[in-house]
Amino acid sequence: MEGVLGDLNQLLAHFIRAQLTLAALSMLVYTAFMASMRVPYALVLGTAGGIMEFIPVVGPLVAALLIIGVALLMSYPHWLVLLVFLGGWRMVQDYVISPRIMGRSMELHPLAAIFGVLAGGEIAGVLGIYLSIPVMASLRIVWRRWRLYAENPLNEYSFGTELTPRT
Repeated sequence: MEGVLGDLNQLLAHFIRAQLTLAALSMLVYTAFMASMRVPYALVLGTAGGIMEFIPVVGPLVAALLIIGVALLMSYPHWLVLLVFLGGWRMVQDYVISPRIMGRSMELHPLAAIFGVLAGGEIAGVLGIYLSIPVMASLRIVWRRWRLYAENPLNEYSFGTELTPRT
């Protein structure tokens, strides 16, 4: 059990690191694109979009509405290009970048990550989408530890590093 908990602790650290990486990447892409298109308040909007990446499904939608809303209120003439960019970036982020980063940090194949997110969304909605990758990785950890135990019940993975009883 100690080994499983240690592995789960590492898994959670990798998951948080992957989420931070995705949020930072989104912030950079949002800010760079909006600054190159001369969108008003590009730095603030890019930062807000990056921060909202932590909220599954709803966060990117709120970020897009905020960016488009500010662009329209500031009479930005190219709001349609901005809307196309936000939709395109969302597709690239969800189907290319996120599965690769999450898959690498959680040691899951990108295709398994995509199917896991889709299954999580069908089973538990927004919460299922957010928790599907950590749950899949946790199940993989438990399965690996169980297989090690089944192969040799008295190995160090089963009972820690101590094999002989204390006197």
